[in-house]
Amino acid sequence: MCEAVGKKVRALHRTKIGEISVKSLKIGEWRYLKEEEIEKIIS
Repeated sequence: MCEAVGKKVRALHRTKIGEISVKSLKIGEWRYLKEEEIEKIIS
């Protein structure tokens, strides 16, 4: 995402948003949000 706008990332801190954690993801890995995760974010 940063590279797309011409920015370099020096460091990236993996964290969580609300109850959504990224601990189980490996570097460079991603996943779609579950329906219940989306509901928690938008409600």
